Amino acid sequence: MTPPRLLYVASSFPYGQNDTFFGPEVRELVRQGVDVLAVPVRPRGPLTTPDAESRTVRKPLLDAEIARAAVAELVRAPAATIAAFLLLLQSPAPKVLLRNLAGFPKALWLARLARSWQADHIHAHWAGPPSTVALIASRLSGVPWSFTAHLSDIPARNLLHAKSSSAVFVRFIAHAMQDLARRCAPGVDETRWTVVRLGVELPPARRQPPANDPPVVLFAARFDPVKRHAALLDAVASLVRTGERLELWLAGSGRLQPAAEEQARELGLGATVRFLGYVRNAEILGWLEAGAVDAVAIPSDWEGVSVAMIEALAHGVPTIATDVGGTAELLGDGCGLLIPPGDPTALADAIRRLLHSPQLRQDVSRAGRARVEQEFAVERVVARLRELFGFSD
Repeated sequence: MTPPRLLYVASSFPYGQNDTFFGPEVRELVRQGVDVLAVPVRPRGPLTTPDAESRTVRKPLLDAEIARAAVAELVRAPAATIAAFLLLLQSPAPKVLLRNLAGFPKALWLARLARSWQADHIHAHWAGPPSTVALIASRLSGVPWSFTAHLSDIPARNLLHAKSSSAVFVRFIAHAMQDLARRCAPGVDETRWTVVRLGVELPPARRQPPANDPPVVLFAARFDPVKRHAALLDAVASLVRTGERLELWLAGSGRLQPAAEEQARELGLGATVRFLGYVRNAEILGWLEAGAVDAVAIPSDWEGVSVAMIEALAHGVPTIATDVGGTAELLGDGCGLLIPPGDPTALADAIRRLLHSPQLRQDVSRAGRARVEQEFAVERVVARLRELFGFSD
């Protein structure tokens, strides 16, 4: 029996740093018998998911082949191509329109690829340009499509009405993201909306290892204002001033890293904070697996359901995070520690409680692992996606 064929459209996966968390989903789709072909709309940056490279068509946003395919598609179906182009003119803002127009030739090329490869379904990640490309490709190829909306892509309102009414289904990673979409696109057709979590690969369950000496708190995120590195540094400084011994590992890069390094120096945290730069996800998972990290802290102002949190809980590492976005859907009910955003004092208190209470660490670790097993295990997530794709046996 021929396996079902899925075109998997993303922004840059398997390249760059932004889409690395799609790797487990692609691997599990293949394991469950789906023939996956990944198509990054703008493949930029180094290869970050090496095992997906053989299943990827790497093409720039525009080249001679894409231009020829776009012209050929216009000649083949002029009315449908023009109608698809006119749809883009409904984009809600000039910046959104320009990004959609930039992807239009690649969408026409993707339509031809969908037909020639005999794809059974097109799925796009992100409610922005990748799903616009998939929408146009579906209209011109006749191949059904769907997309996953995450968080930062939703407020742009990129053709959300047209996409919601034409996709086989619209996947949100949290109920909070559905609520955000309702606020951003009033009157949108919600009949095809569904919540399907982001899946992670579950390591074997293990007993909680003894705490490191000194204990290690990890924050893996780009240095960006919404991530609130400054609040975490302030919290750690207050702990150190009261005699706490710990290390803070900051994994990530970004424009605010020099400011964070300067803040750490001013706070006298030179021996406490390690700035690690960009770290591949596989290495971070190795730290979690080896028990090198005692707690994960995520003080962000803006999160959907952070994959860093899910992976930490999967490894039994207790997590502290601000109660924003869909975080409570992961950490609520004792599965983690929730704190108000922008409150270094509450963050410091939560870290102190975890470091001083082995029982609390154990309770949170067990509850968090159980939640991931129930809702975020990639096997369950992909089984549900296969049903939605129409690929189930």
